[in-house]
This record gives sequence, structure tokens and C-alpha cells, in this order.
Amino acid sequence: MPMKPRLGKGLNALIAQQAGTPPPDTASHPHRGNQIHGVPIDQIRPNPSQPRSPFSDADIAELAESIKIHGVLEPVLVIRKGPDEYELIAGHRRTAAAKLAGLMQVPAIIRDSITPEQQSEWALIENIHREDLNPIDKAIAYRTYIDRFHLTHQQAAQRLGQDRASVSNYLRILDLHLDVQAFIRNGKVSFGHAKILAGITDQDRQLELASLVAETGASVRELERLAGGAGSPSETQETIVREHARNIKSAHVIELEQELSRKLGTKLRIFPARRKGSGKLVIQYYSLDEFDRIVENLTGKPS
Repeated sequence: MPMKPRLGKGLNALIAQQAGTPPPDTASHPHRGNQIHGVPIDQIRPNPSQPRSPFSDADIAELAESIKIHGVLEPVLVIRKGPDEYELIAGHRRTAAAKLAGLMQVPAIIRDSITPEQQSEWALIENIHREDLNPIDKAIAYRTYIDRFHLTHQQAAQRLGQDRASVSNYLRILDLHLDVQAFIRNGKVSFGHAKILAGITDQDRQLELASLVAETGASVRELERLAGGAGSPSETQETIVREHARNIKSAHVIELEQELSRKLGTKLRIFPARRKGSGKLVIQYYSLDEFDRIVENLTGKPS
């Protein structure tokens, strides 16, 4: 069964242009003019200028399991360094996973010579096109690419095969409060939320709203409405909680909240997550004495 190559559109077009052939029609055949060869894994060495951070063992192991079943679905890109020696330009994760899966070779596009600038550019582009890249790391990759090659947002978008507005939106989130960026990196605030927060110039307000999104799971639409208001922090929090309760919580959950609050003698909230069977339980206290009392009620032991 022939392999279906799926190299990123921007990288594929750039390879074709710099190899002296017209950019391929990626919708009909992503590798027209780019022949794929089987290259022994033990003849491939890493690219010393690879821009991405190290891969986790779990990430590699997960991909290796997929490769055992489906094979390597996307060719790597290498440069020939000798008769039996190649250097990776793009595809470090796939190569490592293929080796772990026990494969002796990987499908590869081979280049006999490229300039150091081309090699750096292709490695950066391959990094940008990774599907598992979180929005902050992707924004940093865009920024590095633009700065290194002195490009405008429009030029970068064209070379990457992407929309200029999308590139600009990613770059804007790098101006957010650093704690907000941390929420985005760990998945507590989505890219959709981040685009709204990037339109707020007050970084304290950014952090306030991002914290509430992380705590309550407020939707992008809810955040959009709140971002346009000028309420106090407590008013904003209560609004999010009311919206979240009305849109997500069932009558049973609300009744359970009230019962647990009465038993503990303090405000308690249940936030069901979108994933079935998961969520968050928040118990509030307003003094250390009250905290001690709640702990004693829960554990049966003095704190």
C-alpha cells in the first residue's frame, strides 16, 4: 500500500521553490516532484540546530505505538552528508518514535545540498506546523522565524501557507501578562480566550479574567461578554459563576451544591467539565479559623 505523505503546506511549498520547481498543488499531491526514499535510521543523525524543545518520553512512546499500527505516515526531510550518512532537517519526533517502534528505516525526502539558512528555515517551519504545539510555543516559533529572516507578518504568512491574521493573532498573545501566558501554555485558557484577552490593554484585567476562566471554565462567548464590561472583580466573578451555572449545571448539581454548602457551613461550588465524569469542586473559606473548622468537618480531626 503506497504511503500517503502529509508534509506541512508551508514547508512543502518552500522546498519546491528553493529546489527550483513550482510550488506543488498540495490539495492534489503534497509531494509532486519530491521523491520519497527509505533511509536506514542508523544512518540518520540529529540536526544540531533543531529549534524545538526536547520531546517527552511519553510523547515518543505514544507515537511509536501508532507507528507500529499505521507506519510512518509523513516522510522526514534529510540532507545527504555522505554515502551512508544523513542529517535530519525535519522529523526528529517521527524518527525517534520509529526507532522505538523497531523500524529499521523511515520514509524520507533527501536533499543533496542546502544552505545553512535554508536548513535553519526548514527546521523552524517544521516546528511551526506541529499539531501538538501549544499556542504560546507556536507564537514564539512564529516570532523567531520572523525575526531571524526579517519578515513582515504578511511575508511570513505567505511563506508558511497560512493566513496573515492568524499569524498576527498568535504574535499578539506574547504581549499578554506572563501569568496569563502560563494559563495558555498549560491548557487552562484556550487560544480563543487568549485572542479576546489580547484585546485588553490592562494586564491586571487580563490576569483577572484569565484566572476566572481557569477557575470556572467560562466559554469564549462568556468571556467576550465579560471583557466588554467594566464591573468590579467580585461582580465579574459572580457574573461568570451565574453564567456558568445556567449554561452547564443541572438542577441536581445545583441542589448538591446547596446541600454540601449547608453541611460544611461555607460556600461550595461544583464545576462540571466538558469531559464527561470530570470537573472541579471549590470550597471557599474566609479566615484561618474557618479553614480549620472545614478541615475538621471533612477529616474528623483537628487541623
